[in-house]
Amino acid sequence: MIRKLAPDKREKFLNAALKLFVANGVQNTSTAAIAKEAGTAAGTLFLYFPTKQDLINELVLKIAREQSEHMQTLLEPSLSVRDTFFTIWSGSIRWFLENIDLYEYNQQIRDSGLVEKAIIEETGKSFSYYYEAIQRGLEEGALKPYPFDLIGGFLYQDIVAVMNLLRTQSNPRKQEEIIQLGFDLFWDGIRK
Repeated sequence: MIRKLAPDKREKFLNAALKLFVANGVQNTSTAAIAKEAGTAAGTLFLYFPTKQDLINELVLKIAREQSEHMQTLLEPSLSVRDTFFTIWSGSIRWFLENIDLYEYNQQIRDSGLVEKAIIEETGKSFSYYYEAIQRGLEEGALKPYPFDLIGGFLYQDIVAVMNLLRTQSNPRKQEEIIQLGFDLFWDGIRK
């Protein structure tokens, strides 16, 4: 008889892994600790995630899906190229601020070599709106003719720079100023 796996238990394991990965680092977190944090035996964890790598990968995919779903609710075809980029910019930053553990996990593993190439390619599908915005900007002549990956890389790294600054600023008005200043700096660098 095949055992049916409960979605809520799967989510509990992902949440426990996220909490421990952020607190202790991915390398310093054992599957036994994750199972304990989730309130279950390690054997049960392995029914859902046979390896620690499976947990790492699933968290990366989960973050990409959730962020993409959020961004899709904000983006509208009628927005200008500039407004599309600002929506991606501010929407991403605000989503990260509301989901700081997801941001911290993402930063920890982003360039660590811990994420499999197939997972990186899969997450790229979730962020098609980045590439669509870049393509549209190039087609409309609103952007300098830089390579897609360069524009996308600058966008992401500039968001990270602003996030690092925002995390030290608790004044909401100052946060808004920083978000706008960061975008202006990014936009001035890519617009034609």
